Amino acid sequence: MIEIIEQETLEGKIRKIAEHYSRRKQWLQVIEEAKELLKELENAANPFEYEGLVYLPDNTWSEIADVIIMCAQLAMQHGKEDQVRQQLEYKVNRQLERIEQERLRC
Repeated sequence: MIEIIEQETLEGKIRKIAEHYSRRKQWLQVIEEAKELLKELENAANPFEYEGLVYLPDNTWSEIADVIIMCAQLAMQHGKEDQVRQQLEYKVNRQLERIEQERLRC
């Protein structure tokens, strides 16, 4: 007999973690992860203050991942995934409209 192994999606794995821990524990953890990301961003180098010249520490990408995972868990724990998706869509569209307005002014 062939055994079928179901591969979990990344979202499913994040949900499993969210269901394991309490809301309080994950709330405290997201605060800690956000602080760590902020520290990484503050350590970024911007020599000569050029707009396109920012050097981020290597660990920045790991800290970004931590914050994204923790925020996803909070949304899952509070049943707000759809609300977060709606806000993402709204905010991205709003910014694209602003960019278009800037482009038209130039």
